[in-house]
Amino acid sequence: MSVEPTDYVARLRAQASDPGLEEALRRDRTARRRKIALAAGAGVLLLGGFGFWLSDVTGERPAYEPYSAETLREEIWPLEWPYTEDMPFRNSPASGWAEGADAIYVPVPMASGGLPAKDIAAVLEDVKTLLVETNLSADTLAGAEPTAALALLDPRGADDPVRKDLVTRFDPEEAYPAGSGIRVRGTMTYQVSAAGEPAVHVDYAFVYPLVRAEEGHDVVPGVPEVARIAVRRQFTVTSKGGKLVLGAYASEVANHDCSAPKDGYLHPLFAEGRWKAGQAAEGARVAQADLYDEKRILPSGPGHCVIPSGT
Repeated sequence: MSVEPTDYVARLRAQASDPGLEEALRRDRTARRRKIALAAGAGVLLLGGFGFWLSDVTGERPAYEPYSAETLREEIWPLEWPYTEDMPFRNSPASGWAEGADAIYVPVPMASGGLPAKDIAAVLEDVKTLLVETNLSADTLAGAEPTAALALLDPRGADDPVRKDLVTRFDPEEAYPAGSGIRVRGTMTYQVSAAGEPAVHVDYAFVYPLVRAEEGHDVVPGVPEVARIAVRRQFTVTSKGGKLVLGAYASEVANHDCSAPKDGYLHPLFAEGRWKAGQAAEGARVAQADLYDEKRILPSGPGHCVIPSGT
């Protein structure tokens, strides 16, 4: 049966004047808004990490404080963010270096200058022992004096400041090496003089991941912050009368608190200190040193504290 136009218009007018129509429309709008909000919320959960990351432009937090760190994979954290025990060598060239004493390679000795190979080998092993005991020994790093290793040196060949600078130590009440190991890279070469005296030249860098001795500095729950200190040493020793005579010597340390008391310890800069030191260097236009530049010759002398281009 056909519907008369007059009846259709009358029915539309009746619906428009229905008091329940506005309420039905309101419920429909509310339901649609709720669906949109839920969809947007799912997107926020997926991209929340990047949202928090970008929120530093508001200036609400310093650049070195992570924004919702757990929502981002650590390998893509910004450079200013802390290093952690999960990835102690993040953004570091040292991540691919060998670990510990095995990374100190002794050259194959060959008879030269009237010296048999075994005598040269003994000198090279003494030099390696000196490097290991002063830079990698757990006891030394925890503050002990490497007496036996230093006894390899002729006391007349080096003044006291240099002998002390040969040793890497940390205050056990402040920081200690993380369990991930120390990364090491460098070279050891030798030559024998016409007088039959072997001279050994070493150029080694050591990168130490450190955690605070004081608890309560987790970046994310259960994952402590790590600071890296890099130490590079270049020196020459000559073997005379069964002792190592220290000749030319130079060393640099990076990411150490240069304003700290000279108490025989290295004091690492964690994320906040590292960032502030970089800002101060930038403001003062202080040149940054690259301890990873293998061709770079260090300025002569012990213990140069430098602002690193990276550790």
